[in-house]
Amino acid sequence: MYYYYSRISTLSQNSSRQIANFKMHSEFNPENLFIDKVQGNVPFLERPEASKLFDVVTGPDKKSATIVVDSIDRLGRNLIDILNTIELFTANGINLKSLKEGFETLVNGEKNPIAMVVVSVMGSIAEMERNRIKERTSEGIKIAQAKGKFKGRRPGSVQSNARLLERHPNIVKKLNKGLTVREVAEIVGKSTTTVMKVKKVLGAA
Repeated sequence: MYYYYSRISTLSQNSSRQIANFKMHSEFNPENLFIDKVQGNVPFLERPEASKLFDVVTGPDKKSATIVVDSIDRLGRNLIDILNTIELFTANGINLKSLKEGFETLVNGEKNPIAMVVVSVMGSIAEMERNRIKERTSEGIKIAQAKGKFKGRRPGSVQSNARLLERHPNIVKKLNKGLTVREVAEIVGKSTTTVMKVKKVLGAA
């Protein structure tokens, strides 16, 4: 089963070019087309249509699914988000087909070696990006501390329950579907500790 995902950044933009490319695909069905009108820096599962699409392809009646995108940058604006989304798809047996880059991540249910090389290179670049972000953050904190402007979180302070649920709507949604903590953690890409915190708050609500 093929599903088609398109993202444009603003309401004024038009997704017709991406859709035209999808229509050239022999399996195209407009009923399986999902279009988000959001900025690329919004994580994949926090986008309305992307979340619906993921629920469809991971639902109880799921079949072998391929998500087709015009190019992989439709999945995210930065490499780390794109890589995380590809890994999420692969972990759930979902094949990703990128028309522009010309590859699929799975072939007959098995990882495509060529695609894995591409993903591996992306992973190495993403790791360097993560390290740069950590270094910049650390340097920024040290400078702020030296100026007396950064003191960190107040000892004993805790995140409010409402704020916790607000920050993790996808975890709430998946837990309410009856998925286990481990299943939810794998699907949304969060730690089991975070999922457990959300589950505990939901249970007390």
